[in-house]
Amino acid sequence: MENTEYLYHYTNIETLALILKNRTIRFNSLDKMDDLQEQQTADIKNIGQFCYISSWTDNPIESIPMWNMYASLNLGVRIRLCKNPFMIYDNTAESLAKVVNAPITDNSNGKPLQSIIPLSEMFQKGFLSVQAMTKELLCKVEYTDDKEKLYPSLLKEENDHLSIALGELGRYKNLHWSFQSEWRYILTILPLDINQPIEKAMIDFQVVANKMKLGLAKQPFPYYDMGIANEAFEKMEITLSPRISAGSTIIVKSLLEKYNPFATLNESSLVGLI
Repeated sequence: MENTEYLYHYTNIETLALILKNRTIRFNSLDKMDDLQEQQTADIKNIGQFCYISSWTDNPIESIPMWNMYASLNLGVRIRLCKNPFMIYDNTAESLAKVVNAPITDNSNGKPLQSIIPLSEMFQKGFLSVQAMTKELLCKVEYTDDKEKLYPSLLKEENDHLSIALGELGRYKNLHWSFQSEWRYILTILPLDINQPIEKAMIDFQVVANKMKLGLAKQPFPYYDMGIANEAFEKMEITLSPRISAGSTIIVKSLLEKYNPFATLNESSLVGLI
């Protein structure tokens, strides 16, 4: 199903309300996941806190285990969105000049650098996410019993240079979870002040990396909310859980009428079967 156009997310009505009202998808860090194995590595403690994910599945067939674990048969919904539904921002010289502590030269030739997190926000709030610039967040989870993948070695030291392979986080899960058929959006977010000369930023990066190595660094925030693009938002599809009550159905319909009247609402294909 790697060519599938849509992904699915099981959740409760309260979370649906927040997604609709704020037009965002929440990314939580690996240390908050139900699979406790995920945040562990072979060489660094507490490193999972810097890897933020949003979990989806490519299986269009409703899953009873997924309903039970992540939504409930009585009070849940399944959200369908197109792949990579996030807003894309133009990082103009004008927007950067408001927050960057240095003169800004416009070399864009009318084509400003784009990202899915505004550069101005990273400069202002003191963090860095490389994936936000590449816009490559989506990853199909690999299920394995390979200990080197489940507990990766991330640390590499050469002379005085220290690097941490954060890109290995969040990509592998134990075979026991294979029923999820999971795809993930993954952001690694570092607490790094980039609003300073590049030489100073590089020194600070090594300081942060050393703190991460020792398990002393702290995540910049407990979660991150990514904006949903208007076109993807309007093409949203909601499926009600199999045993949802009439009252909860009214709540979901009211939320859609208020926040996303273009979305499609479906009854579960499991109604009357479980």
